[in-house]
Amino acid sequence: MPVIVNGEKIDDQLIKDEMGRLRPEYVRVFQDQSTEEQEAQLREWATENVIERVLIQQEAKKENRIFPEELVEEAYSRLMEKYGSEDKFYQQSGVTKDYKEALKQDLELKIRVDQFLAEITKNVKKLSVDKAKKYYQENIDQFQIPEMVRAAHIVKNVDAANTEEQAFKAIKEIEEELKKGRSFEELADEKSDCPGNGGDLGFFHRGEMVQAFEEKVFSMEIGETSDVFKTEFGFHIAKVFGKKSEKPAGFDVVKENIINQLYEDARTKRLEDYVDELKKTATIVIKQERISPIEKAAGHKHNAERKTESFQPRKQLNSLLVKPAGPDCNMGCTYCFYLEKAELFNETKIHRMSEDVLQEMTRQAMKQCGEHINFGWQGGEPTLMGLEFFEKAIQFQQQYGNGKSVGNGLQTNGILIDKKWAEFLKKYNFLVGLSLDGPEHIHNKYRHLRAGGGSWNRVMDSARLMLDHNVSVNALSVVTDYSVQFPEEIYNFHKELGLNFMQFIPCVETDPVDPKRSALFSVLPEQYGSFLCSVFDLWMADFKDNKPTTSIRYFDSILYNYVGLPAPECTLLPLCGIYTVIEHNGDVFACDFFVEPKWKLGNVMNDKLVDLLNSEKQNEFGGLKADLQELCKECEWLKYCRGGCTKDRIRDPRDNNVSHFCQSYKMFFSHANSRLEQLATNWKVEQDKLARQQKVKEAISRGEMGNIGRNDPCPCGSGKKFKKCCGAII
Repeated sequence: MPVIVNGEKIDDQLIKDEMGRLRPEYVRVFQDQSTEEQEAQLREWATENVIERVLIQQEAKKENRIFPEELVEEAYSRLMEKYGSEDKFYQQSGVTKDYKEALKQDLELKIRVDQFLAEITKNVKKLSVDKAKKYYQENIDQFQIPEMVRAAHIVKNVDAANTEEQAFKAIKEIEEELKKGRSFEELADEKSDCPGNGGDLGFFHRGEMVQAFEEKVFSMEIGETSDVFKTEFGFHIAKVFGKKSEKPAGFDVVKENIINQLYEDARTKRLEDYVDELKKTATIVIKQERISPIEKAAGHKHNAERKTESFQPRKQLNSLLVKPAGPDCNMGCTYCFYLEKAELFNETKIHRMSEDVLQEMTRQAMKQCGEHINFGWQGGEPTLMGLEFFEKAIQFQQQYGNGKSVGNGLQTNGILIDKKWAEFLKKYNFLVGLSLDGPEHIHNKYRHLRAGGGSWNRVMDSARLMLDHNVSVNALSVVTDYSVQFPEEIYNFHKELGLNFMQFIPCVETDPVDPKRSALFSVLPEQYGSFLCSVFDLWMADFKDNKPTTSIRYFDSILYNYVGLPAPECTLLPLCGIYTVIEHNGDVFACDFFVEPKWKLGNVMNDKLVDLLNSEKQNEFGGLKADLQELCKECEWLKYCRGGCTKDRIRDPRDNNVSHFCQSYKMFFSHANSRLEQLATNWKVEQDKLARQQKVKEAISRGEMGNIGRNDPCPCGSGKKFKKCCGAII
């Protein structure tokens, strides 16, 4: 398909390369399309991306600016350093050093383009402090710090160890001691089920604690001590030490953020407007030598030439991972890697997504996606936002959806789930991932309530409540140094509870005390390999009629690689970076495990999500996954494991940039390979059968098969009688 842009013929290899970049994600999302339809749409999208790139390059070349040779040499040196050395670059890129001069010409062009784009936006100025202050005053609602209270409490939990009667008796005895003059702080440290710091919980705002607790303390005066009251944790006595009324953050606190945000917004718009103008005046000729079925149905002719002035968006979004409450959580799990992210957002102690950010994120997502998009709501703990927030999210999805299909997933610890939540999740078909590590002794080992004590009873109540409401619930279980010892007990526990969809997440985090090793709760590679083998055997043993009766996400995903399809789990793809993470303040990051300044892509209030997904930084991040050690490249299992998750290579320095679970995967594939190959063969046979049956069905409907007797050989070629094969489904 020759493409000519302003008289310049485009090398078709550029379009093919762009198709190759887009193909894995496109094929994964649009599996219902035929191969011919997929390739036609991919070519169209890739062509549009290349045309835009060429238009900008043409304009950059017109300036005839002379660049110091040192700029190109510096860029070349940085590129070689990225690969380790010049020899490694040429070895890994598959080209010889004869390409060196051409490579430098490419680097010079990139410098020209970068400086040209900087020239286009040079007149975009940052707001003055006065204008920023005016914006602040006109949008003061965006910068509100909510009402807060500082309270302490004494609690007696109602749990497996204490009945309600026992807990109430104990708290009343403490109340009597308070009346006799004992210090609240002393009693909190001495007799509370959440001792320490005199029971002081610090300042918090509504939505951070359970509703019953908040209703009590927010109604109290400073210095007041409450009577005994009940929450879902048990019985409490609270004391209020301070209050802060709702007020806007000071201008000096948010000044720099306002100035930078509005500057980036104006700069992005200037670039978009410029490219749009280039398209309007460009002469773009596409000679169509082969036409897609879609275009044929629309009446296009072969070998037609057409002048193009506007294009569809580039690669479209299909999923977002959203953290509306940021790193905030009402639990204090030992192995949680995300709580520490609060240091990145230290402007406020409490982190909540504003309605403006929610609306803009949803508007962009629905506009830029294809026919379907998934929103994954995660944290921290997303339910801290309250049910009203998610009702608003659904409202915005409907408002901007324009008939598109939307999926919502919620990953939750379950603590705040009640009947209203369950009804809402069912009504809007949320897929819930419930953090439940297994039976009580396993779950409570590391999953603790923020106020102290195990969380198993609360989570179990939530699980049963959601299952009773027919909510789709998956069990998310972290595999630690302790739980790895009980694969059969965990698997059967989930199955008996009714959680037949399970995801097991191997835990490896850096030791906070000794960063030269992994934390003690991390699972050892050999242990996790044994765990996978045991669970696989249990999974296979539960097959009925060659079909699984339970779902293990890792095994389900692995089968995609065995049958030659892109796996739905990013850890099993050659490259990652296929989604973005949106934090509470609109900041967009490359990955859930890399929410850090280096991998911040932009902000949804300033940038287009689809541009961030396709940005140079996101592509650079995605390429890290393919940067494998030689032992990985030579491994027989690489085509299935794809090197695992990038973060698993860096949590324990002793792994030397090889997946911490490399040995685990080798053990698993050696154990399961023959059976996985058989499952893949069975699937392919079934797909071939379905395809043949569909063709026969269509041919019969068109009258092309004549009269086929029930006892005639089936025309699909199966060797069976028609009544036992295609005739049985028609």
